[in-house]
Amino acid sequence: MAELQDEISSLCDRIRDYKIGDFEKFHDAIEGEMEGCCINIAVFGMTGSGKSALINTIFQSLGYPKVAVIQSTGKEGTKVLESFVLPGKQITLFDTRGFFEMDFKEEGELFRILNGIERPGDDLKRDEESARKAKAAGQGAHKLEKPPITDQMHVVLWVIKAIDIRFGLGQYREIIKYVQDQLRETIITILTVLTFDDEVQRNPNADEERKRLKEAAIKVTGSDMRNVFMIANPLPGKDLDPVYKERVLELMEKALKCGERSIRMRQTKRESPKKQVRHSECVASNLKYPTPVEHEDEPPIDRKYKCLP
Repeated sequence: MAELQDEISSLCDRIRDYKIGDFEKFHDAIEGEMEGCCINIAVFGMTGSGKSALINTIFQSLGYPKVAVIQSTGKEGTKVLESFVLPGKQITLFDTRGFFEMDFKEEGELFRILNGIERPGDDLKRDEESARKAKAAGQGAHKLEKPPITDQMHVVLWVIKAIDIRFGLGQYREIIKYVQDQLRETIITILTVLTFDDEVQRNPNADEERKRLKEAAIKVTGSDMRNVFMIANPLPGKDLDPVYKERVLELMEKALKCGERSIRMRQTKRESPKKQVRHSECVASNLKYPTPVEHEDEPPIDRKYKCLP
């Protein structure tokens, strides 16, 4: 137990002391691009999966006593995109509205959030206006002009309720298949969070059930097994079990590493065509103005001037 507490303290200190650039060097950043940049972490999941509770758990695991998320639903069932900055840190968590069927309106909303088009405070309505936005943006929001990389999302926490019957029946897999493919193309890592592990623990074959759930989650989100985290939601008025607290902190550190990697690789991808153009221009310039070479097999040039008669 003492070793576990030491590891928790170490993880907590590293995250609380975090500064962007701790894990990657941004050689292809535009001048001034990284000033004020935060790692933007989008928290997605089906309705009731425990997204808001996860954000609360992250804050509490880092020793911030205040509850980060106060769930509020406005009239007509609307909900706003909410952002939560870890106090004094370059880390922002985005709490999103839960998905139901991942139809084209919900999918369009997801991609507008990923691309930084929907901003904190925006209403996430799923009405005729939402349908119009999704249609105008095209599949994957490819028609929209994207904000700078630093304003987009850099890593995704995809939250799945481990005891959700829809997950158990394999209904999630096809719902987010296209999303999974697009995230891979955009160089955004999905970290999978299976919640309600405390209820899984009550299963007489809990370890076997966890293995089955993790394998099923990988098929849904495409995450590597190392990027699947099983946690419990804390009970009101009670501290989170140290085992789960360590997992939450490991999840956050992995998110920061993946977020920095996403920024670096997207910057490199953006700058690559420019580098190729500069290289081509350099090659062309060398061909146009070749360096003089003295050929030994040619007779020397007589540079003496003859006097006019």
